[in-house]
This record gives sequence, structure tokens and C-alpha cells, in this order.
Amino acid sequence: MTDPLLAIDKALQVEDLEAHTDEDDRRRGEFAYEQSISVLAVQNTTNPHTPLLTDSYLVVHDGTMTWDIPGSEQLAGIHVQRDLGAGTFRLEYQRAPIVALAQNWLVSRGADLDQVTPHDEWLPTCDQPSRELEQRLAQAGDRYWIANSYTSDLVLDPAHSSGGPPSSNEDLVYDFNTWIIAEDQRPEAGEHPVRVFYEDVDYLARTYTLREGGFPDRGAAYEWTRRAGAPDNPLPPVQIEAAPSPRSAAARATSPAAAASPAAAVAAAPTTPTDPTATRPRTR
Repeated sequence: MTDPLLAIDKALQVEDLEAHTDEDDRRRGEFAYEQSISVLAVQNTTNPHTPLLTDSYLVVHDGTMTWDIPGSEQLAGIHVQRDLGAGTFRLEYQRAPIVALAQNWLVSRGADLDQVTPHDEWLPTCDQPSRELEQRLAQAGDRYWIANSYTSDLVLDPAHSSGGPPSSNEDLVYDFNTWIIAEDQRPEAGEHPVRVFYEDVDYLARTYTLREGGFPDRGAAYEWTRRAGAPDNPLPPVQIEAAPSPRSAAARATSPAAAASPAAAVAAAPTTPTDPTATRPRTR
């Protein structure tokens, strides 16, 4: 039997301390008094010479974001620092679209990744590629700059939306997914510099997958997100497809097979567009 998710007011453990600044108190207030916030993981560190707490690292889910701006980030990493001698605390946080990015922020501040891994109650099942990608993101430091993200947590009732009576729970459609557009600030040779990370949640099965795709620029990545998750819209590979060298292209063009094929000769000939917009780049 697993332990229930912790309540945020129990996990922060700052009741007997004063906020170091008004901003620390304001940040505490964003989380401490909300009933829709659950602590998914927490790591506490103590003074080496006493059992008193010094730092706490939390991964939380903020259910209030469901009612905020559509697509808002629903996860957050929280770092609490306590000055026991002064009787004060500092509190910083970073909102994130997926758990791995909240972990990334905490790890960069001294947290242990294993200890800030969510409890089993939080979407416990994913496949090995998802786990490997999560581990890589959580430990990537500042490699990826997050340009944008969108989280969908819609519960759809097809029958009711078309004028019929409300459907039973088993007939509801759960559209739970998140896309993230990120720029790789240190891309490997032969890799696209822009990535889309896509988390697809099967709410009823309590499982999810996380995948990665590569794009030449943010415009192409945004274009993909317009139909994110559609069966005929798979994520493209991260690796850049190698263009044929001029020598190999010339060899193919002069090969006996190419010379014998009228269709190949037509395909190899340069085209002159009749549409003046044909060579213009597409815009969003």
C-alpha cells in the first residue's frame, strides 16, 4: 500500500518561520492555501549536526491551472531554504509543463533526482523510451531553452455537445496531452536545433508516453503543434536527413537507367514556377 499524496501545507514546513522578504511570503501564499495543489515528491535535507530541516525540494501539481489561461503549465518545482538561526525562510519556484522539467529546475539547485521522482499515484506507468527521455531532460541543465508549451486537460462529452443528454463516465473522451517547443542550445552535429517534446496521456489507463521530434526552426515546430497527436502527423526524427552530395546526384543523373527514363529526365530538369508565390516561404 502506498502513502497518499502529501498536502502542500504539510510539505512546506514553514509554519514557525517568518518569510525573509515580502516576495517570499507572496510566493508561499500562491501554494500554501490552495486545496487543489498536491505534492508529488519531496526531498528534505537537514543540518549535518542537528535533525533540523534546512532545504526542501518539492514537485507539485497545481490543479488551479485548469481554470487559468488555457494551456497553462500545471507542474511546479519549489525550493524552500530555511535560516534556522534567524527564524526565516526563502521560497522560490518554477512552473513547468511536465514533471521532468520541474525536476530539472530542482536538480540544478541541489536536489537528488531519485528523491524528487513522483509517487506511484501520479501516472505510474510509461514505457522505457519515455523514462529515458525524462531522465535526459531532468539532467539536461540549461541545454534546452523552452520557447512555449501547451497543456490540454479537456474532458469531452460528444453526446451532450451535440444536444443529447450527458453521457456516462465511460463514454467521455479525455484529451490530456502537452506539447513543448524547445531550442537545443548545444545541438549535436547532424541534429535539428529545435525540438518538440510531446506527452500523451491515456487518462483511463493511467499511463502516458513522452516523445521527441526535431525541427529546423520554431516555425516548423509550431506548424506541427497545430495537429499535435494526429495519427497522420508523427513527430519527425531528431537527426537531419543527409542531403545527397553533388557527385552522387550527378552520378545518378548520368546513369544508364536515368538516361533511359524520360520521366527521370523531366524530374531532373529545373522548373520555372508560374505561380509568383510558389517560391515564397510559408508563414503562420
